[in-house]
Amino acid sequence: MLINKMGHQHILLGQNCQDFGMVSQRQKLVCDGCSEGSHTEVGAKTFCHLISCGYNISQAFEKLIDIFGQNASTIKHYLCFTILMLSEQEDRFELSFCGDGYIILEDRKGNITFSELTDGEYPKYYAYNYVPSNLLSHYKEGVELASLSFKKDEYPKIGIASDGLRFLINAENSLKTEFLSALKFKKEAAIKRLINKNQVLFKDDITIVF
Repeated sequence: MLINKMGHQHILLGQNCQDFGMVSQRQKLVCDGCSEGSHTEVGAKTFCHLISCGYNISQAFEKLIDIFGQNASTIKHYLCFTILMLSEQEDRFELSFCGDGYIILEDRKGNITFSELTDGEYPKYYAYNYVPSNLLSHYKEGVELASLSFKKDEYPKIGIASDGLRFLINAENSLKTEFLSALKFKKEAAIKRLINKNQVLFKDDITIVF
């Protein structure tokens, strides 16, 4: 299930959706472009395509640098996006991430919970590793991918989402209940309709892969 919807604030400002997601048989990927960059959705989509072609994260970024160049301004406007990449193994799920977002956890009883990933006011972007430290206000020492592992015997189903999911998690009870029901039964179209009907509530872009 893949949901990718534009936030209401982006519609008002005439901006593109800066989120992007990808799902394959054993891999899920969500990227959220920095709103301060003019075209970060381009870098996010290109990155997802490279991962789908078999590149790992560091290889994909080397390819992005070859395409877009290592100019600090170009990196800001094209390559600053968060990364949540979930890989399915035989007995577990492995999450590699850099930046904000959410993990969606469904336990063996079908209960769904959410775990927030956050860097606070300043999200980490892997692209910072390609910018001279004197040009950075934060993370001058560079940025590393973090990782988490989840056993399948505890969580047989796991998804990931951009930080726009917070508008559904913090919604009024009836809206949140409707969302959880649709999510549990993998009703992709129902979730899209729910967001469309309440578009004004979703100020930021939202991508869910589950």
